[in-house]
Amino acid sequence: MARIGAPPLWTGRISGPNQMPDLELGWVAGILEGEGCFFVTTRKTAKYGPYVYARVTVCMTDRDIIERLQHVTGVGVLERVRQRKDPKHKPISQWIVCRNQEAIELMVAVYPHMGTRRQAKIREVLAQVEKRPA
Repeated sequence: MARIGAPPLWTGRISGPNQMPDLELGWVAGILEGEGCFFVTTRKTAKYGPYVYARVTVCMTDRDIIERLQHVTGVGVLERVRQRKDPKHKPISQWIVCRNQEAIELMVAVYPHMGTRRQAKIREVLAQVEKRPA
């Protein structure tokens, strides 16, 4: 299996010198393993053509967990996705890391703690972002 290294323009904010404590990084990795989604989005621009961005999201009804993810990692935005039709059900909230570099750094930071399937998905996303036009 190929070893993932630091992405280009590594800022070190998530797992560099001012890294999260191991316990918090493990907690973030656990949430992402169970509830996270790693993917790319493409935006087409008239001047430069398509541009590929890495993204990380978590959707769940536990707003406190979503808020803690944002606080612990220091990245991402919180959104309320939708109110449920049945008033007995809690609304769904989303944490999304939509800045490309932050998403890449987060993926690299949690990669060693993820299962095989999630590691494969992270490698796939990073390969797509790496291939994007400069």
